[in-house]
Amino acid sequence: MARTPKPKADAATTAQDAVSAATAAVAPAVEEAKISVAKVKEQASAMGAEAIDTARKAATQGKDMAAEALSEISKLAEGAAKVVDERVGEQYGDYARKAATSVGNAANTLQSKDIDTIVSDTKEFVRKRPAIAIGAVAAVGLFLTQMLRRSSKKTPDDKA
Repeated sequence: MARTPKPKADAATTAQDAVSAATAAVAPAVEEAKISVAKVKEQASAMGAEAIDTARKAATQGKDMAAEALSEISKLAEGAAKVVDERVGEQYGDYARKAATSVGNAANTLQSKDIDTIVSDTKEFVRKRPAIAIGAVAAVGLFLTQMLRRSSKKTPDDKA
């Protein structure tokens, strides 16, 4: 039995029909995937906004604690100035008062600024004076390292 070849037009129509059927079968999955991607993007955006909000709250809390600590240091320095007046002389007491005033002003400035302003001021400072910024970060790092070393060497029985 001899096989009769199909005309090319019939083969092209069959191929087009197969592509159309495949496209129709895949279309719902593609739409579902698009919807899923949109949901994931929305969730990621919400999580990012939540993370930023949490970080901003933590930074504000830290700023307030630092301002309060500076204020306390200022009060202690002011009290120490009186003792210095009595023991060493008023000239040296004036130095302590000036230091107390400077620390108090720093506390007030820190308290009055919002986090975004502090961040932008810090970025500007680092751009203008990178060497000082690197030195300050190194000094703070050394200070924290020393504090951590000392606290880790203490045992619960230590009283100091």
